[in-house]
Order: sequence, then C-alpha cells, then structure tokens
Amino acid sequence: MQKSTFWKKAITAATLLSVLLAGCSGAGSSSPGDPTANTDTDKVQPAAQQEITVAVSGDVGLDRLDAGAYDGSMNVHAMIYDGLVQYGEKGQIEPALAESWEISEDGKTYTFHLRQGVKFSDGSDFNAEAVKFSFERWIHDPSNSLTVATAMQSLEIVDDHTVQMTFDRAYYPLLTELTFARPVRIISPNAVEPAGDSQGTFVKPIGTGAWMADSYKTDQEAVLVRNPNYWGDAPKLSKITLKVIPDPQSRVLALQSGEVDLAGGQMSRLPLESLPVIENEASLERLRSPGTSSHFLVYNGSNPDLQDVNVRKAINLAIDKSSIVNDLMGGIGSEAKGLFPSTVPYVTESNSKGYGYDPEAARSRLAESGYTDTDGDGLVEKNGTPLKLSLVLQQVDFPEWKPMAELIQAELQNVGISVELQVLEPNAYYDALWTTKAYDMIVYRTYDDAYNPHSFLSSLFHRTGDTAAVAWSDAELEQLIDTALASTEEKKRQGTYDQIFARMDGQAMFASLYYPDDLFVFNKRLRGVEAGYTTFEPILWNRLEVME
Repeated sequence: MQKSTFWKKAITAATLLSVLLAGCSGAGSSSPGDPTANTDTDKVQPAAQQEITVAVSGDVGLDRLDAGAYDGSMNVHAMIYDGLVQYGEKGQIEPALAESWEISEDGKTYTFHLRQGVKFSDGSDFNAEAVKFSFERWIHDPSNSLTVATAMQSLEIVDDHTVQMTFDRAYYPLLTELTFARPVRIISPNAVEPAGDSQGTFVKPIGTGAWMADSYKTDQEAVLVRNPNYWGDAPKLSKITLKVIPDPQSRVLALQSGEVDLAGGQMSRLPLESLPVIENEASLERLRSPGTSSHFLVYNGSNPDLQDVNVRKAINLAIDKSSIVNDLMGGIGSEAKGLFPSTVPYVTESNSKGYGYDPEAARSRLAESGYTDTDGDGLVEKNGTPLKLSLVLQQVDFPEWKPMAELIQAELQNVGISVELQVLEPNAYYDALWTTKAYDMIVYRTYDDAYNPHSFLSSLFHRTGDTAAVAWSDAELEQLIDTALASTEEKKRQGTYDQIFARMDGQAMFASLYYPDDLFVFNKRLRGVEAGYTTFEPILWNRLEVME
C-alpha cells in the first residue's frame, strides 16, 4: 500500500489548531518534590513549545496501526484509540467511550451506554455504528482467541448511543479484555477503503484518543500531535516524537545529551548497570513504578524428585529473594512472595504470604522426605541417587536472568541440591517451555496488568482440551480457576481467588523470585511525569508538560 498524503510532513490546519490549543487540566505528578508548584524560574512553556521526544526500542508501525489487528506498537495503539472501558489502578474497570454499562443477572448480556458528542480525529461522529464497525473487523477472525471474540453471539445496536453484546457464557474478565490495547479499541469507519466496509483495507489510523498521527519514518521516528477533537481533558503537550533507539546504552546517552526527554519501561528498557551514571546526571530524574508481573521458577511435574512437595518447598526456602532484588537488580523491584505482586487484582497480603528465606528449614524439608548427605560431598541423596536438577533460561530478552540463575545455583547447592544451568537461545527456550518440556526448572515471568491473574492462570496452570497444563497440573486448582472465571459476584470471586492462591502456595507449585519495577528516566524540564496502570499505557501522557 502506498503512503497517502496523510503522511506528509506539512502541517495541516488540524495540526495547527492542535498546536495552538493550550492544555486545560491534569492531575499531580509522581516525580520527586512538589511538581505542582511553579516558581518564577520554573514556568510552563508556551503551547507551541510543548513538545517532547521519547525513546522507543523499535519501529512503532504507524502505517499499519489498524485498531482491529495485532500489528504496530501497543503503546501507540493506546494513545490513538480509545476502548469502551479502560483499565485503572489494580484492575478497576473505568468508563471510557462507554459512560456506563449493565450486565445481566446471568452474566451473559452487556449493555453499553456510549458517551455522546464524541468525534474521531478526522471530525466524524463516534456512535454505535462505529462500535459495530470496529468489532466486525476482528470479531469473526478465527485466529483471535480472546473470549470476547470466541464467546460473542451477537452485537446489537439499540440506538445511536447504545450497544448490546450477548455471549454464550458468563466470563467476568470480558470487561478486562475490552481494556486491551488491541484489537478491541474503536476505529473510524473512514480509516479503511472503501470507507465503512468492515472488511475494507486499512489506510490510516483515525481514533478518538488524545493523540493522532502526524508523520512517520520507518525505523526512525513517529510523530504524534494533540487531537483537537479529543473528548476528554486536552493533553498539555502539543507533540510527542517517538524516536527509535534500539540499543539500551545509546538510550542512556540520548538522555544525557538531551536528544530524548524520556525513556524506560518496556517501551525502551534501560540497563540496570547504567543506574549510577543516571543518578549522577544533574539533568535527569528517575521514576520507579511497581510493576504487575513477576519472575519465578516453573517446575516440571514429570520429574519424580519434583513430585515431592517437600522438595518444591525446600527450593522456595533456599532462595534469598532479597539478594536478587538488592544485589542483582539494584533495588529496582521487590521481594517476591506469591505468584503475583499486590498490584494485581485479587492479590492480598493474606493470600500471598510466600516462603521467605530459611536454608535450615529447606534442609529439614529435604531430610523429611529422605534426602540426606550420606557421603559428605555436600549433595543430598535418596536411595543412593544425588538430587540434581537442570535450570533452563534465556538471556537475550532478559539478561538479568543469567546472574539470577547463578545465585539460585549457589543457594540450592548450599542446601545440597546440584543445579546445572542451561542457557538457550529464545526459540529453543520457548520450545522447551511450551513443547518439549526439556527442563527440570525453567525461569519464566507472568504476564502484565490486564492479563493477570485470570489469563495467566488459564494459560499456564490449566489444561487446554486433552493437553496438560504448561506449568503445573492440578485438578483441584483447575476447578477453582473455572469457578472464578464464571463468577458474577465480586465477593465470591475474591473468595475463590483466595482458595486458588492458597492451593498454589500450599503445594509450592512454583518458586517466586522477584517482582520487577518499571523504571523511567526523564529530563527535569518535564513536569507531571506519572506512571500509568498498564504496560501499554506506561505514562499518563496527557498530564505531561514542559517547563522553562
């Protein structure tokens, strides 16, 4: 597809208007100090100068950012397109393009009342027809595994500002799925050719979000400008340039030189070894945000030694989680307890206590099951066979896993368990995890934010058809997961999740390692730097502003 005149750099009348509009509101900042107090020498720049550059690790795919497809940057999807609902703190479902909704008593019918007076960035009207058009672009795609797609029986237009969706089952995460960055967000019927054809060819991104596309250079940069038709509080910035910088160390240099104003999170990871450099840079500030994922060990349940719950508990007790966080991660994160951190819905202090660090208790657990060091070589044996396990990992996507695995190796050796490390290339690593099961233990991580806990538990700890669960098979756990997913009452659902986490913890179905924080670094000329609630909306962009 040839690029249309949309991608030309010439500033359109709409762009001129968006540059001239001053931001009108915004909440406080998470940055250090008092971010809301401006002094005589700390003033907001004029609207025309409210521009920043943000580092991204790869091409954002602005020319293929179809709201109904799994292509392009999720971060930019979420900036240009709105959903019917949005994901708030700890999974709270908040209104977006739908001001309110009702769910039938049986949990199968959802009626959404749409926000009125909303327009797309091209000035066309948002209404129920646009919702139907958007959903029909992906709802019948057989490759789409979202329950909102596979379970939907009908989508009816009640009137211009009301739509009703009927599903074949009760499934409480339906609303959560509707918060995803893609493919559930709403796109203008004018974004395809021929216009209004749900099977039409995508031409350009046109959404109702706070930002709209301005220009794009593949593998170099994408420029977004303020949407003059945005229905919510107008962004304070007039322009955001997303600059592609693939190398992590180069991102640090770009921050130091002022080439970029902000980097970090999953959109542009920063190397932990560069933290001392960043801390000593007078022009830079850090923002740490508690993440929603965790890193942990998956056990291979087919290993006879690991079928013994005392062995699994001993491994948990032998690992010093505080050393992982403080000695290896530079304090960027927190000690893991349960499978998920407290930022995840339904996780509480009482249902995710974890095991702590107690090598003596670990040795006692092993001895209780007959694993003792009979020959004084430092390794425990049972029936004359030493307890030896393999630990599989990869370090291309997660370089911190190698030193972490080496620490685990030493700590398990300390309680008498021999561990052989196997570092694999990503393809071989994922093949081992999902297909061959060629490991005794493997380092893995949970999903993020809107996918936790329901989606991750379903994917890793629940069988699919006749195929056993990936991480750990347990019939009682699977029944509890099914009950939670079908629950229509919040209180009962919380009680079921309490049972789920208690079952997983009591049976030591995994070994928690650490909860990573998201780390952002920004130029001190920015104010209103506040972390978002999802990895695809890592920063509350609309609250950012530039100071003189």
